[in-house]
Amino acid sequence: MVNAGQAHGLTETLMLDGAGITSDELADENTLIWPYQEFTVARNLLSQLGDRPGLGAQTSAQATIGKGGVVILAGLVSQTVGDILVLATRYQELLSVVAPYTWEENDDEFMMVVHGEGVPEDVRSYFVEREIGSVLGAREMLNLDLPVVGIEMQIPADRGEQLARIPPYDRYRLAFERPRNMLIFPRSFLKQPMPHADAGTAAALERQCQEALRQLRETGRTLTTTVRERLLNDRGQMPTMTQVAAELHMTVRTLRRRLTAEGTNFRSLLNNVREIKAAELLRTTATVEDVARRLGYAETANFTHAFTRWRGMSPRAYRQSAPRK
Repeated sequence: MVNAGQAHGLTETLMLDGAGITSDELADENTLIWPYQEFTVARNLLSQLGDRPGLGAQTSAQATIGKGGVVILAGLVSQTVGDILVLATRYQELLSVVAPYTWEENDDEFMMVVHGEGVPEDVRSYFVEREIGSVLGAREMLNLDLPVVGIEMQIPADRGEQLARIPPYDRYRLAFERPRNMLIFPRSFLKQPMPHADAGTAAALERQCQEALRQLRETGRTLTTTVRERLLNDRGQMPTMTQVAAELHMTVRTLRRRLTAEGTNFRSLLNNVREIKAAELLRTTATVEDVARRLGYAETANFTHAFTRWRGMSPRAYRQSAPRK
């Protein structure tokens, strides 16, 4: 994302503003970057250039084999395309994926489904476009001819018509305003052999993937996920840090320390979830005052200030511009 921004004249400092990532950390391949940090960088990009079609594709074009790490290397020496798909799905936590993939099959086709539901609405189209663009980038990265039957996306038709003219999307048949985001391939493609298949090397690299995933999870990422899901799934008033810590059978101090070790904190997670839920609630019949209360704000004015900072408009202006559920 930083490289894509720099290609448009934006500075690294501007792109990283507010993300909690230093220049040295960005250059360190061992730095853990969390989704909420990616959302911040994406917002910096979109605030400067606008949420225009093609930025996600330009970002995915920055991908290289080296940036894909051991998962991409394992894919290069896999036996078949199907084996690559299993690897990419199993170890996507090791990749820069915030809109996760799943896959489905029928008698004739298989579908890679890109799930954008957990991505904040204001950056969702950008990230879905980026993730699909990353799959299409396998054409060059893995030296594969991709027999894409079609691409379906949830984005509006006017945005899609612009995207259809931008590489690599311009090579494929696109459909918009569809129920899900997915790439459709012939089922026979799963059995296509890879040109550099090497079973021994593939097995060794997958063991490295397993170890890397184990180490990642041991950092406590599971705790971040648990806290975020707890906040997202709450249907009443947002819980406090004390309440969440008690539910997890730990002290507030321990919860704070473990989240800090993962590179995040409770307030960042809370604000990220508040933004997602605020956008959803404002599309219902709930009043601004009700939304503020449900999100744990003592004063509606504080909620209005926070929402304006997130979305660049007041809650009432957002409600008028967003389609109702």
